[in-house]
Amino acid sequence: MIPVNRLIPLVAFAVLGCGEKDPNPIEKQPTTPAHGTVTYKNAPLNAATVSFLSIDGKVRAHGTTDNAGKFVLSTYGKEDGAPVGKYKVVVATSNVQEIEPGVLAPEPVGGFKSLIPTKYSNPDTTDILLEVTAGGKNEFTIELK
Repeated sequence: MIPVNRLIPLVAFAVLGCGEKDPNPIEKQPTTPAHGTVTYKNAPLNAATVSFLSIDGKVRAHGTTDNAGKFVLSTYGKEDGAPVGKYKVVVATSNVQEIEPGVLAPEPVGGFKSLIPTKYSNPDTTDILLEVTAGGKNEFTIELK
């Protein structure tokens, strides 16, 4: 049995914590399909995270590249695209080593290492600017050098 002195705060928390609206709800904007391909040194970039950060800072769409370097953007739901607008594009990937089950992992050798120039993985230094347009094809080719 729960003592009364512990029950009162639990009941108060349940009553006060339920049904409140978020004071800063996300204003969802309509999305349009958007996808593309990422290459580095003319080869498809696998397992990279591609983030489209709106210039006004209100929207972030993202996708992950497959073996062919292809990605599909998601903003509010899986592969729903991105709202119309201009975006800074950030691409990030690292040397994640797959380990066979039952085999001990090798000792770490220097930590995280980006497989691409780090300027592409920082919103302040990326030079990739793209625009998602209404009714446009919105198929992007991102060539990293």
